[in-house]
Amino acid sequence: MRNDHRAHNQRRAYDRASQGDRTAQGRPFDKSRSTRGDKNRPFDKSRPARFGKDQKEGKSGKPDRGPRSGGPRRDSASRPAGPRLDSGPRSGGAPRPDSVRRDERPARAEDARRQHDKRKGKSYGKRATSARELALSAIHQLRERDAFAQEVIAKTIDESRLSREDRAFATRLVLGVVSTRGTLDEILDSCMDSPDDVSPAVRDALDLSVYEIIYLEKSPHAAVDQGVELVRSVAPRASGLANAVLRRVVRAKESFPFGDPRTDLAAYARLHGFPVWLAERLLKELGPEGAHDFMKASNEPAPVFVAVNAAKATDDEVVSVLRDAHGEPEPVVVGGRVVAGCYRLASGTVLLDGRVRRMLNQGLLLVSDATSQAVASLVVGERLPNSFLEVGAGRATKTILDQSCACRRFGEQIPDYVTVDNHAFKTKLLRERAEQYGANVAEALTGDGSDLAAVVGERTFDVVFIDAPCTGLGTLRRHADIRWRLRRGTIAEQAELDRALLASAAAHVAPGGILAYATCTITHEENADAVEKFLESDAGAAFELVPYDNPELGIQTPFFSTTLVPSGPDAHFLALLRRKA
Repeated sequence: MRNDHRAHNQRRAYDRASQGDRTAQGRPFDKSRSTRGDKNRPFDKSRPARFGKDQKEGKSGKPDRGPRSGGPRRDSASRPAGPRLDSGPRSGGAPRPDSVRRDERPARAEDARRQHDKRKGKSYGKRATSARELALSAIHQLRERDAFAQEVIAKTIDESRLSREDRAFATRLVLGVVSTRGTLDEILDSCMDSPDDVSPAVRDALDLSVYEIIYLEKSPHAAVDQGVELVRSVAPRASGLANAVLRRVVRAKESFPFGDPRTDLAAYARLHGFPVWLAERLLKELGPEGAHDFMKASNEPAPVFVAVNAAKATDDEVVSVLRDAHGEPEPVVVGGRVVAGCYRLASGTVLLDGRVRRMLNQGLLLVSDATSQAVASLVVGERLPNSFLEVGAGRATKTILDQSCACRRFGEQIPDYVTVDNHAFKTKLLRERAEQYGANVAEALTGDGSDLAAVVGERTFDVVFIDAPCTGLGTLRRHADIRWRLRRGTIAEQAELDRALLASAAAHVAPGGILAYATCTITHEENADAVEKFLESDAGAAFELVPYDNPELGIQTPFFSTTLVPSGPDAHFLALLRRKA
């Protein structure tokens, strides 16, 4: 009798809960109706977009939320770190009315349904795939540590025991979520009744699934199913809520990007997962076709390029190993010229092959974008410099490329090679990597590049190379964090700093020597405008431009410059200025 009574209560609970869940899931996605009271939804074309001014400035939602690619969300500073349930009182105040019941209702429905199906003999042994679980773990770390995507990927995904294919998929998920974070949150917020009540850990899982549904166009059934399992792994009681929300996202996808991207800038930005202000800037810089290609390429996996280190190896021996590892190495042409020692690989999984990893560890091979290698080749020039000053040397990538190029071209390295960086930890790392790759560095100094006199005194050099700090827009595929962390004002700030670096470096170029200025961005303000303003200044009056010869086009251009296109290398800019004798 007791068992019958219990079964009767369970059936009643299931009927009530599942009816509530079906109601939530079956609610149509109505553009004219807000699920958040009087607040505007981004897809209500009769009202301003939810993002408003903050979204246009590169922020991912509300003013009190930090960067979505890392750092605390909303009020997370006052919450304990790590996963928590999707309900309960918020820190510093009373819970939202009915928030506990609203969040728990789908969870009870899910639990009741599972119990009902168990009685029918159905099995519930499924879970999210290992690649998705690993991607979610990496996304958690990005948020909790305010870390950068590539650093976390290197320490979690790259070192995991998953198959190469699973690691590649997990990497794609992490970079995709970080790259499109603001748009994912806009969509997710519109599909929830109370977005503020969702814990950061649950939001991480939901963002991952929304990315799959919207941008990877995964099967809706599979994406929802996997999303529910991901949420269940961090907050079991929120799995029913996840099911309802993700089904709304699937319905919302039918009208994505919620406007005509040909005429609606906000829809155009959503289509590519960009902040509105940045999409507007790209249209201004590159024109409609160029901006479209740029944003499309920014959302693709980056091609993998490697450089053979001529200081320690020959192309033949390295290429032979790459072929044996099924890397299918192919020579690369950038700006109409073959980049010596540069090869494109079939995929990044080749770098996980034991033989290839040994070459990397021994300093025979370096992973570097093809355009970055082309810049190094142009900076070294056609005559061996006796002295060379690299400003903004960072982690030694350009240092290694420069000395490798010198070995390949002249049979020896640049003898007096001096580096400067304003971070001591990078100087330390530069020394270690230079030693690993056999790159000669006479001095590795730490100091302010905008005040070189305080670092190198009155010394002059045959070549002064400024590897300038910049917004990095040309490398968005590799540095997913940039897109939603960048502010509109950062462009002007970087341009001002770069002009200061040029003015400082000018005094240290020997007569007849070269002042090289390079960036990895596409804005005129940081590139051509910065150089032209320098040439118009008193410090720049002693210099003249060295034009770039493009043999493929048969023309000269004032600068070496590439943009980002699908399947191509990164976008870089280089200006070569000769000091008049």
